Amino acid sequence: MGKLTLLTLGLLFSGFIYAAPSPVPLLVEQCLRLPRIDLAAAYAEEQLPLSIAKQALILEQQTIGLNNINDRVNYYRGFTLSADERSGLLQCQLRLADTLSELVNQTEFHQLTHALSQGDREQMLLSGKLQSLIDSQLSITEKATLHTAQATISQGLASQQFSLDIHDKKCQLITEDQTDAILASHGEEVADTQLRHFSGTVAHYLLKQPHPQCRAQVWQAYQARAHQRNRDALNQILALRQQTAWAAGFADHASFSLSTQLLSSPELVKAFLDTQTHSVGIAPWDLGQILPQKAFAQAPQLLTAHILAQSFAYLQQWGLHFEPIETINIQESSHPIFRVYHQRRLLGELYISYDVARQRHQQQTLRQGVIGQQFGQQALDLKPQLSTHKDVEQFTHALAQAVTSLAKGSHFYLNNTQDSIQESHHIGSLWLAEILQNELFPHYEQTYLNEREILVKAYTKQLKVFRAKVALNVYQAQSQQSYGDLATEFTYSFGQEWSQVDDYPYSFNAIANEGPLYYQSLWQEALAKLIYQITANRSDKLSLFNLLVVNEDSLSLSEQLSAFIEGPTDPTSLIQYIANMSR
Repeated sequence: MGKLTLLTLGLLFSGFIYAAPSPVPLLVEQCLRLPRIDLAAAYAEEQLPLSIAKQALILEQQTIGLNNINDRVNYYRGFTLSADERSGLLQCQLRLADTLSELVNQTEFHQLTHALSQGDREQMLLSGKLQSLIDSQLSITEKATLHTAQATISQGLASQQFSLDIHDKKCQLITEDQTDAILASHGEEVADTQLRHFSGTVAHYLLKQPHPQCRAQVWQAYQARAHQRNRDALNQILALRQQTAWAAGFADHASFSLSTQLLSSPELVKAFLDTQTHSVGIAPWDLGQILPQKAFAQAPQLLTAHILAQSFAYLQQWGLHFEPIETINIQESSHPIFRVYHQRRLLGELYISYDVARQRHQQQTLRQGVIGQQFGQQALDLKPQLSTHKDVEQFTHALAQAVTSLAKGSHFYLNNTQDSIQESHHIGSLWLAEILQNELFPHYEQTYLNEREILVKAYTKQLKVFRAKVALNVYQAQSQQSYGDLATEFTYSFGQEWSQVDDYPYSFNAIANEGPLYYQSLWQEALAKLIYQITANRSDKLSLFNLLVVNEDSLSLSEQLSAFIEGPTDPTSLIQYIANMSR
């Protein structure tokens, strides 16, 4: 994202202010001045006795400021900031974490969590969110251990500098610095094919190295090096997660973390992943050599603003209305603002920004809407043109995420936020993205996908599938691991053999952060496609939107699916439906 001069949004309110001083220092000041949350004191200020609904309302009012600041911190972290601004945001994050930890440890918080579990649907949903906060609490020492280990792995993987000793001369490549020296010594008549220089990274080496055995050797050696570098850090995370699982009464962290999901056991996750396993016949070390041989799509360039206007017009069928807000700023054309309504209910504001320097289309939450408390604010940071399949997918997903976030229909912030813990929160936005892509780009596959794009998508999916299997295995007790032979699973996905597959858990960040829940993006995408296929020809668009996105009745995912799927909606049946769909 660009420098922090575009959006200050009244700092924590709704006005657009351009070329203003950085809002980060004021945000940090507000954050550090946040008072502690004392539920007992807040209860005492009200007339007793308090109903469960009133206690939940007090909790919402006490925490919404903290949640708003947390959203704004996450938003500003995407900008180019000064060292002082980054330090300030870090201090704020630590303050927010300490405030939340103190709240979660209060007796009143635990009592309310239990009481809500006996309430209506909305209260039961909130209880589950509060229980997740309780379950995720760690001591100061444990937090330090976890965050240090995660940072160690992230930093180690961020640097792909090629520092391996390659003794086989056939496999050695000359670096760019060495190339410059040779050219200076021998003249520019030396052919590039003789030099085959590379920039020093493993990725670039794989692109430049013509010998398949050398590519395999170096790629596999890099995984082994990652194993050596990240082993201690990952082992610390595994031990910490295992202790938490034991304390909760589970055999391992995989079983513990999956217990609240629709796919509630490692066995169900394995059953799903097995249906998604299809060989692409290309090993990771060969992809860079094969892709340039494939034809790529030459799609037309489309104006993003024009497609966005078409999107707004189409979404009226779903009860949505986008009203432009008049501004006096000269940059209005590149930074329009819209009020968003659904069935005449004001949802909030949508801030649009077009920037030629932007690398991707993305959505950002500025403020989460909560019925009875506050309207939402969403930002869409867009490239001015759409020209590739990635542009199309990023645009439709960003718009769908913004709309669904604004339209969430709960009275509680935690129920409305699309966190990564509960798989059901993403289904509505992924389903809407499917609709937008098929409606706005009816010839999407023919226009935007040729041999190269199709191969990249297939390979990327199999990489996710294999990583999900690895992540599931690592967080299971060794005697209960779902995949007894990951080397065979590697062959199933890539059509090549790799005997040292035990090196792989140390080679990707998600294993330290998402862990056994890494499968969720695959599951959510597959389920959203299933919902789209089943409902594509239905005329009751408004009721579908209310069911899958607004969800004012706080239905569970299974209850939502039962409304339009003829047949059982238990996890095993859903996995079978998805498997049948992909055949």
